[in-house]
Amino acid sequence: MIGGTKVINSYFAEAKQLLCLCFSIVILLLSSCEKDELSDNLPLRTVIVYMIADNNLDYFSVKDINEMEAGFDNDFNGNLIVYVDRAEGATPSHPIVYKISKDTTETITSEITFVYGEQNSANGTVMFGVLSDIINKYPAQSYGLILWSHGTAWYPEGTKISEVKNTFLGNSLKQLPLTKSFGRDGKGELNIKELKSSLPVHFDFIIFDACYMGSIEVVYELKDKASYIILSPTEVLSAGYPYKSIVGELFEETINYQSIANEFFISYDTLENAMQSVTISVVKTASLNSLATRVAMIMNDSSNLVKVNCNEIQQYTVEQQNLLFDFDDYLGKVTLNSVAYDNFKSTLDATIVFKSSTPNILDELSIDHFSGLSIFIPDSSNSEYYDFYKTLDWYKDCGYSNYFNKFYSGK
Repeated sequence: MIGGTKVINSYFAEAKQLLCLCFSIVILLLSSCEKDELSDNLPLRTVIVYMIADNNLDYFSVKDINEMEAGFDNDFNGNLIVYVDRAEGATPSHPIVYKISKDTTETITSEITFVYGEQNSANGTVMFGVLSDIINKYPAQSYGLILWSHGTAWYPEGTKISEVKNTFLGNSLKQLPLTKSFGRDGKGELNIKELKSSLPVHFDFIIFDACYMGSIEVVYELKDKASYIILSPTEVLSAGYPYKSIVGELFEETINYQSIANEFFISYDTLENAMQSVTISVVKTASLNSLATRVAMIMNDSSNLVKVNCNEIQQYTVEQQNLLFDFDDYLGKVTLNSVAYDNFKSTLDATIVFKSSTPNILDELSIDHFSGLSIFIPDSSNSEYYDFYKTLDWYKDCGYSNYFNKFYSGK
């Protein structure tokens, strides 16, 4: 009888455990359904524009916000939120956040939803806080990000790639158009590693409205932060993107990134002289790990590695030489292994889903080879950047140390 009692108790214990398990599963399923329903009830997308205009681009920040208002439709399934930190003397000069609404006047009429005290917007902690504030106030099913300011690819704070340029043509002085280069607030700058740690969520897309950000080092550092990245490996004119034309596309359920990039390209390609100046690329980040593997196969094949002459590689800068080179032009010359190069090229073509370039940039730089991304090539003239470069994810994952060690081990 005692044994029978044990059997009965054991049966009830197992039944109780099974009942608890079933109850837990039901709770989880209900909770999951509730979360799905909550998510479905959220707007499709919140697009955040982070504008660091506390510099010589202040005028263009107002112009672009007005374009965003003109292109916005209050029926869009989402919110367009603009954080702008304007220059000293502007009204206001401290950072504010606009919730963009439809308006076609030259006055910004959108609602101000956040007001911040004076702060360094090119600071990672500040940026993380601002983006988090916006995401918490305007939750959505997905997020997009536009980064608007001065920028210098992956290079560390203080690197000067270009400034406002004046060129003599005959006996007359010609001032070339002002360009954007991400993250300059006064004298403060945000390097690419700090930028990566400043992004609190995964974005559907990141668009860089800034110069030189189209480098393999930049997109690889940010590959886990966005599904697509749109950027330029050369200078970007200060007028930036044609926001009136593209804002609506940012709120489509399935975004046509090629169309957005092409609209940007056409807006400058149809101009004349120095204003006909643009490069643009769309990068699918899901392919970047495979691309790094292909490059590592080339770099690890030391017997076929060739020391390139930087003067024979397409450059993307004029004033400061030996800083940014065409990615494909370099890989095609650095190896004698044609099979490894062909494998790299096919993966590159799958990674860059759109690219386009005018023949010249600012009447100064001829674009003869355009793969869509730049890369850093070590050279005796740029060794000061080696230490910082070796901290980047791209350097660590693509086998680049073999090239450095083979040809620049003493640098």
